[in-house]
Amino acid sequence: MNKKLFELSYSVRKDFEKKIFFAFFFVICIFAAINILINFVVFPVRTVSASMEPDCPGNSCILFSPLKQNVERGSVVLLEPLLHSENSAAVKLADCLVRFFTAQQFSVVSSRKNMGANRLVRRIIALPGDTVYMRDYVMYIKPKGESFFLTEFELVEKPYNVSINAAPSLWDSSIGVCGSFEQFTLGEHEYFVLGDYRNSCVDSRFFGTVTEKDFKAGALISYFPLNKIKVYF
Repeated sequence: MNKKLFELSYSVRKDFEKKIFFAFFFVICIFAAINILINFVVFPVRTVSASMEPDCPGNSCILFSPLKQNVERGSVVLLEPLLHSENSAAVKLADCLVRFFTAQQFSVVSSRKNMGANRLVRRIIALPGDTVYMRDYVMYIKPKGESFFLTEFELVEKPYNVSINAAPSLWDSSIGVCGSFEQFTLGEHEYFVLGDYRNSCVDSRFFGTVTEKDFKAGALISYFPLNKIKVYF
């Protein structure tokens, strides 16, 4: 009798252990699928500033995809952090594990509130070989091989809006980002990116031109707020 009870208890215990193992394996697979999805297919980004107003006001939510690496004029792209501090290998590993098991919601090196703060959402304005200059916060572009300058708005297929506020008459133009600069020509792999809120935005006027390797993903759709839904493809 005792032997039968022991065998039954052992069988129940082994069956329970198998269920626990498969449940744990299933959870790991779910987390892996979520992380593959949000790292290599599509992921949301919240704009924490007003740099892309008026089309994307502060706290807008935009879906980006690393698969959409379009580098056309007027395209909205997500840039890799251009100014950041280097972390040790141990911190990077810990951050990777935390991000994995929290589906990218928490990080060791950034608070949840600031996880998107070092991601720059900007618009591609000029391409390699373009000659450009700016007047009153509007870009003028002469594409490579062309003879005449056109405004940035005349060279894009999909129109977009920018926000430009007139500075006070006694405003010191050396304060903040510049609204005008003289012409120069972009190098072979150089792109010029700007925010849509031209008076106050950290973009190529501040950190210079970028290259294709700085582009992390392309915008698919801005889905929040609901009255500002915009499709980018």
